[in-house]
Amino acid sequence: MENNQDLKIVIDDIEVLLDGILLSGVSVTLDSTLREVNRLAVSCDKFGLKEGASMLFRLDEALKMKRHTFNFDVDEVVKTLAVLGSYVSLIKEKMKKL
Repeated sequence: MENNQDLKIVIDDIEVLLDGILLSGVSVTLDSTLREVNRLAVSCDKFGLKEGASMLFRLDEALKMKRHTFNFDVDEVVKTLAVLGSYVSLIKEKMKKL
């Protein structure tokens, strides 16, 4: 049961992260945001949520790369955020059935 509670916390944290990124805008990337993306990616991996971990690691790389290029692909980041949001919704629905 504790494992389910820990998973719920991770999923809730991902939702908060997505909300924060969308509210602040993709063009603003704080160090704390990058640390949180990485922490959540590692947590997803530990829970066996490989696709979620993969999306978060891609998001982390894209946001880091944005700091060093003028050719930042906003569309790719927004697509990843949208898919990740759908992924989180799907997991929450499945968790309700447990």
